[in-house]
Amino acid sequence: MANHLLADRGARPVGKRWASNFIKRQPQLRTRFFRKYDYKRAQCEDPQAICSWFALVKNTIVKYGIQESDIYNFDETGFMMGQIAAGMVLSKP
Repeated sequence: MANHLLADRGARPVGKRWASNFIKRQPQLRTRFFRKYDYKRAQCEDPQAICSWFALVKNTIVKYGIQESDIYNFDETGFMMGQIAAGMVLSKP
């Protein structure tokens, strides 16, 4: 966009670090990091969904007579089920 505005005026295009330098010159602006959030993961944070999940687990344990010693914890760390990446946004305080 900046290059289009400058081209209309016959000026040279902006440099590679123009955006960073622009933000530094504008004290009312600041950058923040954000994390893309997988939609399915967000759905799983719903308290009603969490309660339903634990009710299902409890009923399954009772139904099949599963012993506490046969229950294991599983951490999804390292599994790429939904891609979650970091980025940066520009905001006004």
